[in-house]
Amino acid sequence: MASSTLFRGIVWLVLSTAPASTYQDMWSRLNQTVHGRLHTNYPLSRSCFSTYNGERVDVNEAACVAVRDNYGTLAFRLEYPGAYIIVQDEMCLSDPADQCLLDNTVVPAAMPLEGSSCNQGSVPDYYIEVEQASDVVAAFRFAKANKVPVVIKNSGHDYMPRNSQKGALSLWVHNLKGLTHHDDFTPEGCRDGVGRAITAGAGEITGELYAFASAHNSTFVGGYSSTIAASGGWVQGGGHSVLSPVYGMGADRVAEFKVVTPDGELRTANHCRNADLFRALRGGGGGTFGVVLEATHRVEPAVPIVMASIRLPDNITSEIAMEWIELQAGESLRWGREGWGGHVAGTYLAHMNPLPAFANMSDGGAKAVESMRKASEFSLALGGTSEIEVMPDWLALWNKYLNGTGGAGVARVLTSRLVPQSMFADDTGLERIMGYIRSARDLGFDPKSFYTPTGTPFVADTTIGRNAYNSENHSTSVHPAWYSALWTMAASITIPWNSTLEERLESLVRLTEVTRLSEALTGPEGGAYPNEVNPFTDDWREAWWGPNYSALLEAKKRYDPHGLLKCWKCVGFEDSDVSSPRFRCQGKLQKLINDALS
Repeated sequence: MASSTLFRGIVWLVLSTAPASTYQDMWSRLNQTVHGRLHTNYPLSRSCFSTYNGERVDVNEAACVAVRDNYGTLAFRLEYPGAYIIVQDEMCLSDPADQCLLDNTVVPAAMPLEGSSCNQGSVPDYYIEVEQASDVVAAFRFAKANKVPVVIKNSGHDYMPRNSQKGALSLWVHNLKGLTHHDDFTPEGCRDGVGRAITAGAGEITGELYAFASAHNSTFVGGYSSTIAASGGWVQGGGHSVLSPVYGMGADRVAEFKVVTPDGELRTANHCRNADLFRALRGGGGGTFGVVLEATHRVEPAVPIVMASIRLPDNITSEIAMEWIELQAGESLRWGREGWGGHVAGTYLAHMNPLPAFANMSDGGAKAVESMRKASEFSLALGGTSEIEVMPDWLALWNKYLNGTGGAGVARVLTSRLVPQSMFADDTGLERIMGYIRSARDLGFDPKSFYTPTGTPFVADTTIGRNAYNSENHSTSVHPAWYSALWTMAASITIPWNSTLEERLESLVRLTEVTRLSEALTGPEGGAYPNEVNPFTDDWREAWWGPNYSALLEAKKRYDPHGLLKCWKCVGFEDSDVSSPRFRCQGKLQKLINDALS
């Protein structure tokens, strides 16, 4: 570890006039403290380049072949601390030369052009492979003493990005494993149990949790992708699910966290201990309040679940897509109240329902078939398909219909807006929603690519799944708009791997225009999902947390008094930070977007 390249990184942050030996000693001492688990962090594609950060290096042909063959594979990227599922986490968005990407438009990914350089981008310079709480404590002490930024890296699914930062020390928690099923879990310091639950190490991913829960005759309410870390940024940002209309969000369901806060303390956070921290961790955003080592989540009994998978033909026109979206909008409030959740889209529909009246194995889901009749008829009349099937449990449904969907290695920036249920209740509201979609189309967003989650919490007319929900004394910090919303209206842009700054700016300006249109659509009744938002949103504090922000900021100051965990537009981020060198990969674009739209 004592090679000169290890100490190349954060000179602009720590006593830049000191001799090189000072940096070497500083990092060597940290490595000793964490028992050799400090490592140099390389971008995933570094093995394919002959130039790295301006210096000649050898191409590692065997490693490069593996990277190229698996460039878009979720499971492959998951195992590399310098790799991210969403690759804007690897790029310096404001500087197209500062990145280490391959051409992802071909399979295998193409070799870099002769003479091109792999540069560090936003990949942190070093990482600690976290095995225990003392590793995190040591990292925070080191960061405070040496003014080094710290980020938390788990599975790499962050769209913002919060889990990467130029010049940072990364705490890689992916290998914190372990699953325990409880028949009736009692949070530490509490008198009453919360029912059946699963305790999951921070690095446990949803695919593993689904299988583990099923083996214990339970249902875990989690994210769509198999590689989302269930106790990481997903739940800490709120955590919507296709099952949320019945069972609530991840933040509603988590019962306890074990977390190392930036003040160097290992804490238990639940309703009875450190309740303000518990609330902050239930929706206040990942990478902000501490390093979660494990979390305990309530689970439901395993029950049959019905799947509705309806697809239009591939050759439909944009006009047909608009008609299809309008049909889904008109049906969505009824669907939600019946217990359906999932996604509406420009060319398909994917909805799931765990309520026994619809997921009835004995009659083949007859009520579910009737519920989806209009959508099925629309698709079938065009030559599309409609499949409505009752599956024995969530794992069986997920393995057949969802597992293996989605890819990696693409830079995709999102925007989202929580659309209230009231807008779906009459023709006036529905016309306003369609007006927004037409306006987005005029900005270049193809209706055939429309995609919107319908995973807002507790929409269903049922008491199933609400045993720990109390609207009068609710202890999450997600935007209150979640609990009156129906759609998380979404749009996205993809940034090509070889795009120029001008091309990135043009796409992000269009995305920000759509963000503003969606804000105008809902007004103050709306909000946004911090895990799936436009990172260049103007009034982000109000949009993402609303009235909860002030309490979140108080908790931030209490548990992170020195601001050791600071990420782009996280709780505690200041407007002046936009101009900081620490955030130059986002700050320059923020100013250019503001200028373009002023």
